[in-house]
Amino acid sequence: MNKRTVTWILATALAAGALATAGTVTAYAEETKTIKFFHRFPDEPFNSYIERKIAEYEEMHPEIDFVVESAQNAPYKEKIKVVAGGEDCPDIFFSWCGEFTERFIRQGLILDLNPYLEADPEWADSLIESQMINYTTSDGMVYGVPFRLDAKVMFYNIDQFEEAGCEVPTTWDELIDVCQKLQDAGFTPIAYGNQDLWPSAHYIGTFNQMTVSDEVRAVDYEPTTGAFTDEGYLRSLQLYQELIPYFNDNVNGITADMARSNFCMEMGAMYYAELIEIPYISDPTTGLNPDLNYGMFVFPTIEGPGDPGILTGAPEGFVVSSKTQYPDECVEFLKWFLGQESGIDEAQSIGWFDAAKDTTEGVTDQMLLDGYNIIMNAERMGPWFDNVLYSTVCDEYLTAVSDLTNGDVTPEDAMAKIQAKALEAQTLAAQATPEE
Repeated sequence: MNKRTVTWILATALAAGALATAGTVTAYAEETKTIKFFHRFPDEPFNSYIERKIAEYEEMHPEIDFVVESAQNAPYKEKIKVVAGGEDCPDIFFSWCGEFTERFIRQGLILDLNPYLEADPEWADSLIESQMINYTTSDGMVYGVPFRLDAKVMFYNIDQFEEAGCEVPTTWDELIDVCQKLQDAGFTPIAYGNQDLWPSAHYIGTFNQMTVSDEVRAVDYEPTTGAFTDEGYLRSLQLYQELIPYFNDNVNGITADMARSNFCMEMGAMYYAELIEIPYISDPTTGLNPDLNYGMFVFPTIEGPGDPGILTGAPEGFVVSSKTQYPDECVEFLKWFLGQESGIDEAQSIGWFDAAKDTTEGVTDQMLLDGYNIIMNAERMGPWFDNVLYSTVCDEYLTAVSDLTNGDVTPEDAMAKIQAKALEAQTLAAQATPEE
């Protein structure tokens, strides 16, 4: 074999190797799966936690590339309503359980997780049933997995209660008596901010659970049958009106976050809070006042045909778009991201619990553990009122309660507007036209 032949053979081999390498790179590029992920937690430390977990998953799965976007609560709600039905829909996105997501389900936009749960009984058994039921439709479709468990309780300033001679109230009359004692002692009884409107829904939803029977609420929360004519709904607005003198001034000019800050700075003796707000208060690195001496109690009982055993609140989680190119990959990620191992990390890192069982390991904040136990021991959970209502009815309800807070309408006037909007919604829902 002469030198020219050897040179030709080497050149051919090098060229072939280069082509093979190029082909491998091309194939790898083609196999990269881009998953768009949209959430509503841009604040720290929550955003950093999510970014860290996604980076961990990408390292374990180099074929997966996440594109992450986030937005604050109000703009998030508006954007996801727009993009969910379009070509730019995220593959995985945060969504509240109840009507907020079920509107997307009616349009065929959400992936049914039942086949995956049935194919993986171990995964199904690892999830807390009382929380998963919130992401299950009446006909049995499972459409999401909770990222954080949540409920509404009343936080209270122990020192101010003691100074005013107050005991934790267990009934409505006792609550009003406590409010009056606190006010007489020079304290603002309840820190409250309703600038974003949804906080009022947590009060009204809690009241409705006790003043209106389960059967009636079920009919009225269904958009095709809702009428809201039961007298219990009016009574809820009247009860809310009773509390108004005990709120801080300028309720509709203050955000919920500002109200929480006021409570932390001891400018309000009580604050109707979500359990997921505990880290904002007690975390020694990020909390507003980690030395605040506070406790919590479930909302006092209101006598009526409803169920005082219902705990207001629902988990919040993630759903998968039915339009995704990678349904299996999205579900596999959720199994890991919302599973027990990540759940323990989440609880230790940011003070939130997911829906996996046994995630309290290593949590030392007693308030977090108390909040977790309140949810685990609840007889039943009641959905967030603003997420269970048909969108137009919800808007009318929130506006009416805001006006009631300002003293611009009476409970009767507010209820009449809500009932009129509910009748209109029956027609809209029956026609199955777009809601937004």
